[in-house]
Amino acid sequence: MATDLIPHSTENQNRKISGVVLLLAGFSGFLASFVLTIDKLKILKDSNYKPSCNINAVLNCKSVMLSKQAEVFGFPNSLIGIGAFAMMLVVAVALLMGINFPKLFWQLLIPGPLFAVAFSHYLAYHTTFEIGALCPYCMVAWVASLLTLAVAIRELLGFAIRSTTDDSRKFALETIAKWMIPLHILWAAILIAGAYLGI
Repeated sequence: MATDLIPHSTENQNRKISGVVLLLAGFSGFLASFVLTIDKLKILKDSNYKPSCNINAVLNCKSVMLSKQAEVFGFPNSLIGIGAFAMMLVVAVALLMGINFPKLFWQLLIPGPLFAVAFSHYLAYHTTFEIGALCPYCMVAWVASLLTLAVAIRELLGFAIRSTTDDSRKFALETIAKWMIPLHILWAAILIAGAYLGI
């Protein structure tokens, strides 16, 4: 039967990997977004305030925070991160507790990470070619968004693997799922390196 193609222990292991990665992504993204929001409020109260992530002329959060791109929707972008990554933390904990989310859940969830990744690339372009400075906390959020997308795709691939009876298709899907997280880590590294070298 299709449901027996992947042993139960392997499913649990895959779920745990997804949960751990999503937990790390959710926690780091939430923390980075939270600190950015606090620093933004401090800058609004004191224009001379220097954020902790102001390291040099290139790694300069303040320059990014004061740009129009930092409030694309009329409020700090970091507020979106706080809400989104908080939800990912809840999902991560649920996965680690052994909860099986249905396929529809991941199908409804995946537009969020897709938007976050696209938005990260939009911000990376503007910070590199218009602002001329990089925000370390923002880059943490970029990486977290890519990891969240990797987990969502990985979970959807799991449903495809369990439903197929074709061995070659199953092998191909398992290989893609296996490399999904490493490839997104590489993608994040290229994005950050490209932004840094482009300044």
